[in-house]
Amino acid sequence: MPGVYQLMQSLFVMKKLLFLLPVFFSLLLSGPLTAQDTTDELLAAQYFRDGDYEKAAAIYETLIDKNPSQVVYQNYLESLFALGEFRKAERTVRNRLRENPDNLGFEVDLGWVYDRSGNDRNARRQFDGLLRGLQASPRQVVALAEAFEARGYVDLAIETYQRGRRLLGNSHSLHLQLAPLFERKGDYNAMMNEYIDYVEGNASATEQVRGILQDAITNDPDYSRNDALRQVLLTRTQQSPNNTLYSEMLLWLSLQQKDFRIAFMQARALDRRLRQEGELVLEVAQLSASNQDYGIASQGFQYLLDKGPMSLLYMEALTGFLDVRFRQVTSSYGYSQTDLLEVEKEYQQALEELGTNAQTVKLIRNLANLQAFYLGKTDQAIELLNSILSIQGVSNRIQAECRIELADILLLSGQVWDATLLYSQVDKTFRDDPLAHEAKFKNARLSFYIGEFDWAKAQLDVLKAGTSRLIANDAMQLSLRIQDNVGFDGNTRPLQMYARAEMLTFMNRFDDAMLVLDSIARLFPTHDINDDVLMARAQIMLTRGNYQEADSLLARIVEVYPQGLLADEALFKRADLHENLFRNSEKAMTLYQQLLVAYPGSLNSVAARNRFRALRDGMVN
Repeated sequence: MPGVYQLMQSLFVMKKLLFLLPVFFSLLLSGPLTAQDTTDELLAAQYFRDGDYEKAAAIYETLIDKNPSQVVYQNYLESLFALGEFRKAERTVRNRLRENPDNLGFEVDLGWVYDRSGNDRNARRQFDGLLRGLQASPRQVVALAEAFEARGYVDLAIETYQRGRRLLGNSHSLHLQLAPLFERKGDYNAMMNEYIDYVEGNASATEQVRGILQDAITNDPDYSRNDALRQVLLTRTQQSPNNTLYSEMLLWLSLQQKDFRIAFMQARALDRRLRQEGELVLEVAQLSASNQDYGIASQGFQYLLDKGPMSLLYMEALTGFLDVRFRQVTSSYGYSQTDLLEVEKEYQQALEELGTNAQTVKLIRNLANLQAFYLGKTDQAIELLNSILSIQGVSNRIQAECRIELADILLLSGQVWDATLLYSQVDKTFRDDPLAHEAKFKNARLSFYIGEFDWAKAQLDVLKAGTSRLIANDAMQLSLRIQDNVGFDGNTRPLQMYARAEMLTFMNRFDDAMLVLDSIARLFPTHDINDDVLMARAQIMLTRGNYQEADSLLARIVEVYPQGLLADEALFKRADLHENLFRNSEKAMTLYQQLLVAYPGSLNSVAARNRFRALRDGMVN
């Protein structure tokens, strides 16, 4: 097999060349060398890589004077260390020092040689001398600290910057240099104090520091950096309540962590202190509602309503408050028809007070949704939405939102073609707008319901990129469901049945949906779609109030399909059940923790972490 042998040889050579690229660059920077010198350095690098330090050192010794590059110097010293030839290493560094007497890096390297040889006294004397000789020069301070850091002496680098700060005064705070060193050391409190001190002295750097902190708290699996930043900000807020910087940063952090309770407290405090109109509180309330934290959202909207009907944000607050009431009831366990009728009454009272006009359109639209999907008043809901379209002064966008709502209700009542026509109108009118993306997704979902899988998947694949995160995630999930459940032989029968059950569930025809889902499990017991079937059955059980049965179905998804796309969602729903319905905090904590460990990339991981921490803190207190 000469061809295969030659290919393997070529791959081997390419691999060697990739490793030796840094050496080529060092040769280019080191000045004129002979062809033999170049060959020798490549050979030495290969010996060094293979751990043959004796041969590597022998070649580097002949090259060190001809080619004083950092690569040759570094590899030579490391080879000497490996061979225990510390005196030779010391002579090499001293030679460099004689040639570069002002280079602090070589001064640090001399102490490094002492340290590696076990001569702690000389190492300490060398380092102490460098620190004592530090001058009030920003360049010298940074050079010495970076030299210490390069050799792994993080504490000495920190000490250098701290001495430099005292020598230089306030003109060079060195916060941005110190903070990463404290992070490397694991002292996150000190790290966060440095960043906050920097922002305090440089207000224009707030966004820069937030960007740095965003990276730090995002890559924080054990939440240690998050906790440190929160503690620093809480302490400073308590010590200096009139300094709005700390409250603003704490508000920002709380929103990153989706801790809406703290975010609301800070937004409210800032609103009162700065005598604002409530914009920050409105933002927190809306974000809380979109993240299903309805308790905090309700408090936020109520705070704005308490400002009175003349407040600039009163209408938005009222719309948000009633929407949260609606969602809070329908997302709770065991809500009754009486609860729904009470929410309907609140909507109707608000409309009687404010009238039917362009400002109350959102209230009317939400009332139509309540009547159609939860109270069975489909005709009234359609009439309400059609009335909106004739109101003067309603923007094209609001009208389009109402058309999407109307299409949903028409689909609910079985008017499939009228629904797809409305979705298509909005998609065509708004093109690349997020509103068009929503309409396109719902149209693709409708096509999925009626079994047009190829067309649906083509539309969903377009939506997976370049759309809002929520629509993109929904599109990706439905696209994967189609992709994963069309058999290699093209058999779409199980998927067609499942799609039919999904549409029946959307239309609130739960008995019919359950019959179809049970048929799938009976006819295709080994098909991949059965985790979707289990989730659909669990969702119907939740809607009907059969919570123990729902919990069993969710547990089965995790047990039988742990690598499936729905396992993390099933875990989160189970944890929510045990936390908020069964009132079993320990079981809920176990499930949240299982989700965080087994599915760290889950979309539910942030919420799971926050709920776990809240339950844990509640048990401690």
